Formats: sequence, structure tokens, C-alpha cells
Amino acid sequence: MSEKIIYNFSNEPTGVHRLFLDEITINSAVLDVGCATGYLGEHLVKDKKCKVWGIEPDISAANVARTNGYSEVINKKIEEAVNDEKIIGEKFDFIIIGDVLEHLVDPKAVLVKIKKFLKESGKILISLPNIAHYSIRFNLLIGRWDMTDSGIMDRTHLHFYTLKTAKQFANNSGLMIEKMRPRGDLERWFRKFGMEKFGKLILFLWPEFFAIQFIFVAKAD
Repeated sequence: MSEKIIYNFSNEPTGVHRLFLDEITINSAVLDVGCATGYLGEHLVKDKKCKVWGIEPDISAANVARTNGYSEVINKKIEEAVNDEKIIGEKFDFIIIGDVLEHLVDPKAVLVKIKKFLKESGKILISLPNIAHYSIRFNLLIGRWDMTDSGIMDRTHLHFYTLKTAKQFANNSGLMIEKMRPRGDLERWFRKFGMEKFGKLILFLWPEFFAIQFIFVAKAD
């Protein structure tokens, strides 16, 4: 068995962490679902003066998150945490669900419950992997479907999404998508040659083919 992968904050300007942070306003109340060690919430607390709650099923990671400025960390499975008495009645400006839903048995049920913790003007930030990425298409063409320890083909993924099915999933869960942002490597690669805008253009023209992840900003319908 491979060792557990430890995720850390990435300040890559076109990475999912930075894109999430850019959406959140100063002094907001934020719920970080699947917060791991709290690397994202730490920046929200320090840089944006946010009040941050977390949900994290792993006890070791949850304990670290508690040292990173989180007001509360619920150490339960996400499906159980949404019914925890600590969170009932709480309202948040933003709920972050990054790289989480694809791991859950019933992501729609969790999304339907968790959106109830949004303030009236609150927003949910979601990231989902793109199973239609060109690398996956190529591997299928040559007959390969190999699971990996992380990434699009993470062996713990229970659900796979294209841009179309990701939008359908959000809509069927009672969310209204306000913004979709593809996240890929093209901008970073082309930046090396001073052509970042060209890489972004290609990514945005063909997100179904070049995006590694889709990032959605949504409100409760």
C-alpha cells in the first residue's frame, strides 16, 4: 500500500487554491469541507481575516487544522458532519468543497444538505476533476485505464465528470452556477515563453479537452 499523500498549499496563480482564495472576500465566514491540515484556511484567516470552520474526517489532519486558525473543526465523515449539532444553525458566506465530492458515495445528498448552511447571498466553491482531459482520452485510445495515487485517475474517486455532467450534477443538486473556470497546465506552460495569454485562450476555448479541473462558483437555487 502506498503512503498517504499529504497535500500542501500551492500559490500557483492559476492553481485551484489561488482561484478559490481570489473568490473569497475579506472578513467572510467560510466553511472548508475536507479541509485536511487547514493549509487553505490558514491563508483565509491571515490574509483575509475570515472566520473559518472546517470538516475533516482524518483525526491527525483535523488536529493540525485546529492550530491553523480554524474556529471549529468537525472531525467526522463529511456525510455525518453535515448533521452535527455544532454546525446546525450556522450560516456562511462561502462554502469550499475542493476535490471532495468525487470521493463521496452520494455527493448529491451531501451537496443538498450543505447548501442549507449558506447565507442568503452565500456562494459555494466547487472543484471537480475532468475525466475528458486529453491525457485520459489518449490512454483510452490505446486501451489503458490505470488508476493512480492522485490526480484525475485517483484510485479513491467514486465518480467521474465531464464539463456537461458536472454542470448537470450541480443543477440537479439545487445550485445555480454563476461562473465556471477551467484549471489546466497550459497557462503555466506558456508562461515560461511569455505567452500565458495564449495558453489561457486555448484552455478557455476547449475546456473539455484541456482542463484538469473545473471550478464552479454557485448559489443555492
